[in-house]
Amino acid sequence: MQIKERIGGIQNSTQETVSEIEEITVAINSVNEMIESVAAAVEEQSVTTKEIAGNVTQAAQGIQEVTENVTQSSTVANEIAKDIADVNQSSSEMSNSSFQVDKSAEDLNQLSDELRKAVEQFII
Repeated sequence: MQIKERIGGIQNSTQETVSEIEEITVAINSVNEMIESVAAAVEEQSVTTKEIAGNVTQAAQGIQEVTENVTQSSTVANEIAKDIADVNQSSSEMSNSSFQVDKSAEDLNQLSDELRKAVEQFII
């Protein structure tokens, strides 16, 4: 009976080991499923991150174009301001010249009156 009991004990121990191995196999399969889910999520995040990086690059290019346009507009605005200043300067110079012409015309008119008076004195 001793051998029979030992064989029975070995069989019980073997059944327990098989049962424990089956539990470990279930746990390993569960972990594998979790790893596959995480890997799929990481892949999805990688694709999304690449899309975001592409969008950021496009936005940066758009901002650079806007900056270039603003710079060009600023340059044109500065040129227009300079042209307006030149027109104002020319207008001021013309106003001064016009004043001088008016003054000269008045002086000439007065001189003409004096000359006419002087000539009238010599007319008989």
